Parts: sequence; C-alpha cells; structure tokens
Amino acid sequence: MAAQQAAQVAQNIAENVKASVQGFVAPLKQGSKLPAGVLLKEKSPTEANIDLGALSGKNIIVAVPGAFSPTCSDQVPGYLENVEKFQSKGVKGIYVVAVNDQFTVNAWKEKLGGADKALVHFIADDEGKFTRASGLDFDSVGFFGNRRSQRYAAIVEDGVVKDIFVEKSPLDITVSGAPAVLEKL
Repeated sequence: MAAQQAAQVAQNIAENVKASVQGFVAPLKQGSKLPAGVLLKEKSPTEANIDLGALSGKNIIVAVPGAFSPTCSDQVPGYLENVEKFQSKGVKGIYVVAVNDQFTVNAWKEKLGGADKALVHFIADDEGKFTRASGLDFDSVGFFGNRRSQRYAAIVEDGVVKDIFVEKSPLDITVSGAPAVLEKL
C-alpha cells in the first residue's frame, strides 16, 4: 500500500510540475544562456555574490527542490564522490542550487560531507529568483510548501547550456544524477 501511495504522490507532483510551468518563462534548454545578473548566496545569508550566468569555463548546475529532502540527499552525494572525475573532464565547478535559505543550505552541505570539496558549491536561491528566471520552477504547495526548482542538472560552458537533464518528477534521480551527467561529458 505504501508503494502505491508513493507512486500516486510522484504522479501528482509530476502533473503539478507540468501544469505549473506552462505559461511562464521558457525553460532552459540546450543553447540557452543562464539567467545573468541574478545573485545567489553561498556563504552569507545576507550577501548575494554568486552569478551563475557569469561563470566562465565548464560548470555543472545541479538544481534540487529542497535541501534535506530524501531524494535530494540521495542525489547530491554522487557529485561529491565523483569530484575528481568531473575535474578530469574539465569541470571548474559544481553548483548545487536549492530554493532554501543559506543557513539550511550550509547545514545540508555539512551533513552531506561537502565542506571539504572546494569544487562543489552549495548555493541558496532563497527567493527563487534564479529558479523562476530559468523557467524550471514548479508549484510544490502541499509538498514543499512553496514554488521550488524542478530537479535537473545542466552542463554549462561560459554561461551557455550545452546539455540539460530535467527529471519528469522531483522524486526521480535518473537523468540528473552524477553518473548520467558524467557519461555526457
């Protein structure tokens, strides 16, 4: 019975994602430029200083609906464990973006063991500005309580999306997990 309920919840979320993104900003796709000028927070809850659209070189953006959620906490360790493989493929940075406040994102980074991984940056999109500007937000009322990011990973070079992998449901980790992204690099 629990499996059936989980499947129904996943289906409902997937339908909400699809319905809530229609009619808004066009979602990022291959060839899109990342939203520029949207400053996010990495270390300080009051100082926004990360502009993902201005990053140079090859970077990975990993967007998650929420820090500490079970699926997000299953997805991100694959990136932490494979830092050297990403570096060997020319990746300058991996940016984990969550629609959470900086205190939560920093605590999650510590819990996942990401503090010693200089290549991996945990970024707070606390107001959801980057997520909305990317066109990959969804209405998660009843699940996370507000608008959140769809689960995706993007390979970005000099601010341009070279490839993007968006999950059909925020509860899935199929195309946005580290092994799938490494395979595409």
